[in-house]
Formats: sequence, structure tokens, C-alpha cells
Amino acid sequence: MSNNRQNKAELLEIIWQQQKLIRELENKIARLEKRNTKFDSCFFSKLEIRPSEIKSKAQKESEKIAIISDIHGNLPGLLAVMADIENCQCDRIISLGDLVEGGDYNEEVVRFIRDNNITSLRGNHDESNDLELSKDIQTFLKTLPEEIIESDIIYTHISPRTKKVSLWDEIEAWNVFDETPYRLAFVGHLHIPLIFGEKCEEACTSTCHQIQYGKPFQLDETDRYIISVGAIGYSRDNINKLRYVIYNKLENSVEFRAVEGEQV
Repeated sequence: MSNNRQNKAELLEIIWQQQKLIRELENKIARLEKRNTKFDSCFFSKLEIRPSEIKSKAQKESEKIAIISDIHGNLPGLLAVMADIENCQCDRIISLGDLVEGGDYNEEVVRFIRDNNITSLRGNHDESNDLELSKDIQTFLKTLPEEIIESDIIYTHISPRTKKVSLWDEIEAWNVFDETPYRLAFVGHLHIPLIFGEKCEEACTSTCHQIQYGKPFQLDETDRYIISVGAIGYSRDNINKLRYVIYNKLENSVEFRAVEGEQV
């Protein structure tokens, strides 16, 4: 059974790599045709296609960041989301943690994240679980950071607060706004997409904004936000899709994505 699982995981990755290669070729050809550039004998030799590479443009204002979370050993779901991320031409990926425990492909998910140089945080299931994992996988999970701070943005698994409380409602979101200085906080853990804004007509609470999948939500430059990005592993709101968020720095917007795919 273990060998069958490993063979299936390897086949899934091979299929994904081939599909990725085809998409990159199609994109390059489309750009070339758009510029009315003729093919020459050097064209294909100039292609820089690395299956493990997602473009890194961390310092550019036009950066689009795909933020994923709570994969929980769901390799087929992760690969489906990766395909959508590439179609959306994201420059960078950040995982908010909980790579393992839930699906059948725990080690394969961790190796995919590690080998493709995808930035990842440590979730509570990465920190403590009952899985029998290879030593290198255990070491990798233990060394993942709890949070990443970039200017006025924080990425973390549960909450930016010192006291780690799940962000289920507007009052707990207000606690985060009251105790932390960040303009944007991206969190996982909930398995449900949510967006809270600090601006609110009532005291000691916050505003829970409505979201639409596939449509950018424009962020108010004078407001602060907490964005729960959803999950790849499984949902907790009966919407059986794989979900993540794209943060567009240039447009100052977030887009919630819902992708068809296997859940655990």
C-alpha cells in the first residue's frame, strides 16, 4: 500500500510538471505572437523552464503573492491549486502551515514544498502530530518559522496575537487589531475564507466583509485587515473546493480563489 501511494504521488507530480511545462510554452508562444516576433532557431534554446521554479520578484511593487494554507497531506489538491496559481501568473507563494496530518501524502507534500523552495510557516499540526515521518521531514517541519513579517504585513498560522486564539468572529479580530500594529494579517487554521476590517461603526468589534470568489476585493488604504485564506486540505463550511488567496501589492487587493479538486 505504501509503494502504491508513493507511485501515485510520483505520477501526480510528473503529470503536474508536464502540464506546467505545456502552460509555460503556451504563454511564451502567446507573448511572442503578440509582439509579432518570428520564431528563430534559438527560440527554444532560450526558454528557461525549471519545473521547480516559481518566479521570485519579492522586491517588485507589482508582486502577486499566492497565499495557501492547511494542505494536510493533500498532494492532489495542492497540485490543482498550483496549476491555478500558475494560470494567475503569481510571482511568489507563501504557505501558512499545517502541511501534514489528514491526507495520505504527508511526506510528499512536505518534499514538494521544500524542493520547490516555497516559503512555509509552521502550523500546529506541523509542530505536534502522531505521524511516523522521515527524520529529514521532521527536521524540516521543526525548523519552519512561526511567522513572517514584511514591513506592515504579517503571515502566521493561527493569530498575530501572543495569545493564540482562533479568529472565528469580529470580536477576536478586534482583539488582534487592538494588540498588534499590522496593516494586513494573513492567517490560516480556520479552513474558512474570511476578511475582517478594523473600521467599524460599533465599539470593541470589527467588520466582517463579504467575499466573492474570483473577484478582487479592494483594500482601503486607511483601514487594516485580517484575511483568513481558506484551506487546501478540507473545508469547514460545506463548500467543497480548494481555496486560497492572491494578494496583489500593486493594486492593493486580495482575491479569494476556489478551485475544483480532491479534498481529504
